[in-house]
Amino acid sequence: MEQLGLLAVLSVAFWLSLFTMTLALFRQNIKPHLKSIIISSLIMTQISIITQTKFLILGLVVLQPVFTVLCFCLFFRLRLIHAFLVSLVVYLFVIISEMLLHAVVSRFHIETFILLAQKSALLPAGVLSILNFVVTVILLKLRVGFTFISFNRKHKVNIRFAISLFVILASGLITMMLIISSLYLWETQTLLAYGMGTILLIGLIHYLYVKELSDI
Repeated sequence: MEQLGLLAVLSVAFWLSLFTMTLALFRQNIKPHLKSIIISSLIMTQISIITQTKFLILGLVVLQPVFTVLCFCLFFRLRLIHAFLVSLVVYLFVIISEMLLHAVVSRFHIETFILLAQKSALLPAGVLSILNFVVTVILLKLRVGFTFISFNRKHKVNIRFAISLFVILASGLITMMLIISSLYLWETQTLLAYGMGTILLIGLIHYLYVKELSDI
């Protein structure tokens, strides 16, 4: 029971930091969205607890991503395609960050790495929460981030860009599911899946950067 309570506290901190970092990444004013951040964090905390106690793989692969997208749509008022894109970016960031954390803690020992990735929940939640807040502060101080994602649904969507996003999202979501599932289904192939995720993240960020420059 004590561990469950600690998990709940760390989950709240993690989701608060993640939603805050997302707003900073996309150059949004955080204060007007405080209510949305709190509500979304509480909802995602419940999903995280259900995931860790009941439906681990289903929760990680389906429940958490779906409810994250819904939170961005319902509470942050994002268009569906933008909600998918934002969710994909932050999930890939979290996956890569967690991979690096497990790699450092396991000292790059593959069996220990896989065991940590499968069983550890409290350590990643705590460390990633701190990392998210640090990244948020850096983004706010440097005033950097993407601006082409509109949090106003009345903003017109570029059709060609939307098609490109659909292809990216489809590839990204499949890869994300592969990365998460690999921890439990393929084990020794985990690093290959993580490597694919890293390449996808770099490609996605480069595409978003080019798009950002083209809109200036």
